[in-house]
Amino acid sequence: MPQNLKAPLLFSLILGFLATQAISITNKKTMDLIEQTCRQSGFFALCDSTLRSDPRSSKANLEGLAKISVEIVIDKANATLNFIVDLFKNVSDPVLYRSYGTCIDSYGGSVERLLPEAIAALGSKDYATSRHDVATVATNVNACDEQFSEKTPFSDRNRLVHDLSLMSAGIIELLG
Repeated sequence: MPQNLKAPLLFSLILGFLATQAISITNKKTMDLIEQTCRQSGFFALCDSTLRSDPRSSKANLEGLAKISVEIVIDKANATLNFIVDLFKNVSDPVLYRSYGTCIDSYGGSVERLLPEAIAALGSKDYATSRHDVATVATNVNACDEQFSEKTPFSDRNRLVHDLSLMSAGIIELLG
């Protein structure tokens, strides 16, 4: 290889290596933030898998992680509400009718009022209100669960929304 081609090639290789290392360090810092945040959330495994599954998390700061986690609660709570509403359509027993109705009310209040307020409060840096609203979603899920003495077709969904809500409240608490 001629001497005049070796220097640019070597320079390109070094530049490529440094760029790869910089990207690796940036990703490690982000992943470290996710890990640090999740370790303090009270739900490490759930938090870690949930945030890492959302591509926005890799570039988010702590406030961004909090917002992403609340948005995930919104998605899961909406899905659970829709699931309960579909089941409710086939309920004829009066006791179950009231119980399902309580769940629909609990989830409806969470989806229509509490979670949008939590997102708005995050945006205005009112972390206490945001945390309170998200934690109240977990309380609403408990109110739904308490309507039943046995496992329901949505018990696992309730548990997920409950835990995601408390996880999000834990992340928001880290903000101040």
